[in-house]
This record gives sequence, C-alpha cells and structure tokens, in this order.
Amino acid sequence: MRLDMSLSKKEIRTSFELDLLNKAQSMELTKPPGPWEHETIIPASGVFACGWDQDEKVVLISGSGYSITEPITGTRIHRDDDVNTTYDSISEDNLFFTIPFTKEKIMIFGFEAGDGIHGTNDGWHVEVIYPWWPRATVVIDNVFKANHQYLKDATAIDLDRLDGSIKCGFSPPGNHLMIMGSGGALICSRTV
Repeated sequence: MRLDMSLSKKEIRTSFELDLLNKAQSMELTKPPGPWEHETIIPASGVFACGWDQDEKVVLISGSGYSITEPITGTRIHRDDDVNTTYDSISEDNLFFTIPFTKEKIMIFGFEAGDGIHGTNDGWHVEVIYPWWPRATVVIDNVFKANHQYLKDATAIDLDRLDGSIKCGFSPPGNHLMIMGSGGALICSRTV
C-alpha cells in the first residue's frame, strides 16, 4: 500500500498568500519599465558588496579588489587589485566602504553588507522576491500610482546573466538601480 504524502501535508498559507504566489509565478520576465529602459551590464566575478559614490558611479567590491564604473556607459574608471587595502577599507559593521582612491566614505549593500535603497522619492519601489525559490526575481513598481495594488502592475526584470543570490538598490538620488549578483551587476538607469 502506498501512502499519498500530499494528503498528509497541511497548507499553512492563506488564500491571499496563495493568490500572491500565483500572481508572482505568472509574471513574465522582461526589460525594466519606463523610465528605467537604459541597461548596463558590469561583469565582475566574486562581487559581495556594492555602492554608489557621490557622483553616482558604481562601486563593486569583490574578494580580488574593488572597481569604480560609470553606470551609463559601463566604462571602468578605476580598478584596484590590492585585496588587503580593499578589506581594510570596509567598516567593521560592513555597512560602509572608504574608497582608497578618493577617500570618500560610502554606504554599501550586498551579501556581506547592508541592504540597498528600495524606494525613490517619486514612488519607485524595488524588491527581491522568490516565487520560484531558490531562484530570485526582482520586481519594480511605482507605488504612487492611483489604486496601487501589490504586484498588480509590477514588472519582473529579466536578470539576464545574473543568478544565485541577488541584492538590489537605487542610487541615493534615485537615478539608477543596481541589481547585484556574484557575477557582477545590472544597472538600470532612467532615460534622459
């Protein structure tokens, strides 16, 4: 006699939660919505933290150093392979990084750092969800829209080459969005 295990498991999620899960699983992965159409991919192996300098340049930190990259063109401005200097520049609480090249102290987020900025002043909100756990999905939506409902009009961003653990955050002024994985970053910038 074979025991049907599906009958012995009790569903603990509410109908509202199951509806949200169904909605999240039915979302199609696509390009970011307007005004976030400009995408730049920055390949960088082993990234574990990132941030933005005062000019909204991308700072990626890995086990082999750090780099500073222009977010629109993807042009690398600076790269330092000195691992000791890189690690010495991270604060004890892993929330700040002092860029050795410029001496600027910036907030960082990532796998071994803080959490990114998830909202802009004009209502854009981004978050990482797991409708197909363990695979991450990044959704973006403007929560200031009239009659906003969670996930109703959200866009699930196609992460292209990023996989595994994902972190994301807007630049402090809200002009760029960085989605970071261990293989680098996808930058979505507002069209000008």
